[in-house]
Amino acid sequence: MNIRSSFRALVLSSALLALAAPAAMAAEVRNDARAVVAPGETLNDDLFASGQTVTVAGRVIGDVYAIGQNIVVTGTVDGDLITAGQQVVVDGTVNGNVRAVGGVVTVNGHVGRSVTGLAKQVSVSSTSQVDGSVLAAGDTVSVLGPVGRGITAGGGTLQFGGPVGGEVLAWAKSLAVGPNTRIAGNLEYHSEQPAAIPGGTVAGQVQFDQIVRQPQQPPQPPLLNGLFDFGGLIMLVGSAILGALTIILAPRAAARAVELGRQQPLPTFGLGLLALLVVPAVTVLIGVTLVGIPLAFVVAALYWLGLLLAWPALGLVVGTQLARLVRRGEPMPVLGALVVGLIVLHLVTHLPILGGLMACLGLAFGLGLIVQSVRRWRGPTAPVRAAVPAAMPA
Repeated sequence: MNIRSSFRALVLSSALLALAAPAAMAAEVRNDARAVVAPGETLNDDLFASGQTVTVAGRVIGDVYAIGQNIVVTGTVDGDLITAGQQVVVDGTVNGNVRAVGGVVTVNGHVGRSVTGLAKQVSVSSTSQVDGSVLAAGDTVSVLGPVGRGITAGGGTLQFGGPVGGEVLAWAKSLAVGPNTRIAGNLEYHSEQPAAIPGGTVAGQVQFDQIVRQPQQPPQPPLLNGLFDFGGLIMLVGSAILGALTIILAPRAAARAVELGRQQPLPTFGLGLLALLVVPAVTVLIGVTLVGIPLAFVVAALYWLGLLLAWPALGLVVGTQLARLVRRGEPMPVLGALVVGLIVLHLVTHLPILGGLMACLGLAFGLGLIVQSVRRWRGPTAPVRAAVPAAMPA
């Protein structure tokens, strides 16, 4: 069995909880903070249990499907145990298979068939007995008790310490084989370093495949600080399209933004910086209450819209001001000013070291333009001689 097949089996076993739940609903169902099969109690059916703690201290003549924070089996399960929990402990007897997913999976009792575990820590202790095979994956996997068939395991640290009736296949960063280990078949393991294997512990052949980690190459800096990255160019084009649509559909708002940026730069920047930092916190506070959730969604949507419009607004202001300086007495078409401004912003924000800071400051200023424009929506619009001509260019 290769590693892909092993993990495919693990994923399949973990999915059994969801697949088997509808069938289990027709059986005994126990859903409580503490779902318990009491000592001396016998269920002549399958059991579907969920709760913070699920305890099987009696006997279940059937399969057990359990979901909870702590799953503990101290009694007897005649069928399979299929479970998911933060901590899964099998101290009793499971005559079928154990399929467990969780934080810590510990088997101390008797399992009549096989154990499949996917967890941060999987432990088959020295007091356990597994008549079938063990298939496990986790940060730490230890199989110290007797296993009737073979073991397939993968993890950071693997430890074997008991008799194994078949072959062992392992992938690990480090592998430890105890002196009480007796592997009846072959041992094949893949690791960064060879393990110390005591003589006589493996009846078959030992095959070691060293895992060689390639040294990580230092990341190469992007060409011209990412100036021609595909994502950045898409944002540039998208901002130009959004800005052009805004100018065509709302020319007075565009003229208002240009004049605000020219006449009140500091108040506009301060208001934009305040909105950039405060609105997300206010949105969260509004959404804390159930009544405020719809209002929070509205505020978040308006905030997102303002961020989308902030960059084209800033580009229009920058392009218009550059046109005033370069082309004195010759007004530039407003769409041309938008494109020039966005290109300049694209170049400035990709400067080494200062580019990120310029982008943050520019976004705050652009958001301030949007907020100021909304505040003065009903106010008179100051004439814009060189920014927005009466007739839009074709």
